[in-house]
Amino acid sequence: MRSRVVFALAVAVLVGAFAAASAGGVTETYHGIFSDQVSYTADCTGVPSGGVIAEGVWNVAIHGAHATVTITIFTNGKHHVSYGTAAAVLKPGPNFQVEYPTGAGDLTMSLAGSAMTYTIAHYHLGGVVCPTGEVTYHGELR
Repeated sequence: MRSRVVFALAVAVLVGAFAAASAGGVTETYHGIFSDQVSYTADCTGVPSGGVIAEGVWNVAIHGAHATVTITIFTNGKHHVSYGTAAAVLKPGPNFQVEYPTGAGDLTMSLAGSAMTYTIAHYHLGGVVCPTGEVTYHGELR
């Protein structure tokens, strides 16, 4: 009888540990590149003539309601920004959407299929100002 109780307790502990691990969820990771022209809405001023090409890498790790984002962007061949930050998950993957504040404005990253957008609303940085619009950097899942 004692061995059955010990066995039942061991199974309960294992099931409880598995349930706790499952409740925390598995971290979903996504990696990709920036590789396209930057888009500006019509109200943006100070946009460089000839446009801006963004290149670089991005990573998003989603764990529950929180995400970790790392970004490195080069614009027209020059380093623009690199950082790592925490983000709120608005929509989990595989077509995720995360959001966080930046020094240039509130940023939303979204993945739809293999296309990723990195959009900063009310952008204000480096002479480019979008009072009611936004700047979007385009990338893709790799």
